[in-house]
Amino acid sequence: MSSDSLFFKDDWPACRRMFTAWWHGEIADRWALGVLSPSESPCPAAAPPAPPRDERDWLDIQGNLARREASFAQQFYGGAWHPYLTADLGPCPLVVFLGGTPIFGADTVWYEPRSVDPAKVELRFDSQNPYWQWMVTALRQYRQAAKGRFSLAIPALVEGLDILAELFGTQKLLTWLLDCPQEVHRLLDELDEIYFQAYDQLYEMVHDETGHSLSHFSVWAPGRAAVIQCDFSCMISEDMFAEFVVPHLERQCARLDYSLYHLDGPDAVRHLEHLVKVPGLTAIEWTPGTGNPYAADRAWWETVWRPLYAAGKSAHCWAVPADSIEPFVKEFGQKGTLVTTGCESEAEARTLLEESIDWG
Repeated sequence: MSSDSLFFKDDWPACRRMFTAWWHGEIADRWALGVLSPSESPCPAAAPPAPPRDERDWLDIQGNLARREASFAQQFYGGAWHPYLTADLGPCPLVVFLGGTPIFGADTVWYEPRSVDPAKVELRFDSQNPYWQWMVTALRQYRQAAKGRFSLAIPALVEGLDILAELFGTQKLLTWLLDCPQEVHRLLDELDEIYFQAYDQLYEMVHDETGHSLSHFSVWAPGRAAVIQCDFSCMISEDMFAEFVVPHLERQCARLDYSLYHLDGPDAVRHLEHLVKVPGLTAIEWTPGTGNPYAADRAWWETVWRPLYAAGKSAHCWAVPADSIEPFVKEFGQKGTLVTTGCESEAEARTLLEESIDWG
């Protein structure tokens, strides 16, 4: 993959500098604002087929490539926003590599939980798993197609309790935490190693001499990086989070150069006190959830953003209305701040990028 420029992103080197500075809580050239809009001069592209509807379409490597490139051709990627592609097997692909059964829907992939005795479960990564083989094949083909055109992203494997919940069912896992916590600890320890059995191979496939993209939130990193999460945390106490989540996050972050935690939903905010103390955690992204104020709203300034900035973590404020960015940036500053938004036209996007330089 070319590191000098991208067909769909002509200021790619400057974009990478923005991301690198953001990870380190600094600014390079300008602060990290990413703006997506329709392009004023879209590239000619054939209309792609309909979005995935069943397993055949989800696994259509060349069809997925055509759909993404057709989308890239119509978009203006301003500032810290860039075109990227990954091999998609839904939100928790590690489940499938561990023998889980995927259920392919119109817009996402679900996983069929298994009913088992936790004491008899031994988690093993199967490199011969057909879905793993599909992902390897897809990423190799996408790597060839990406050269000089777009960035390649590492799939978000997901980890820990979220994987166990998908493998065995949420209600079952909640019961195990009380009835057989020692077995949950054992399975989590196994997952720590399995995660990197998969991650290390995927990283070698997607990175170039400068870095690679992450498959969520339009982020690029100059080294080994991942989006990490525990959506299951919304259902457990702070003490359980400290026991069953934090040690594994610490191990995971220690094996990465950069890490972005996906904090999802108001019920997860109570764990922020533990999260900001994870020494290797670089940045946190906040998703308020449907029906709640957007991520940069003042409603979250004291409960989410101020503790995060005070702890020296970089902040990712995703999907903020364009007219609401300025107050947030003036309050928390530009260093270590990444904000993404959308505009209705490229002209509006360029104006926003220019005006935002003076904010903060």
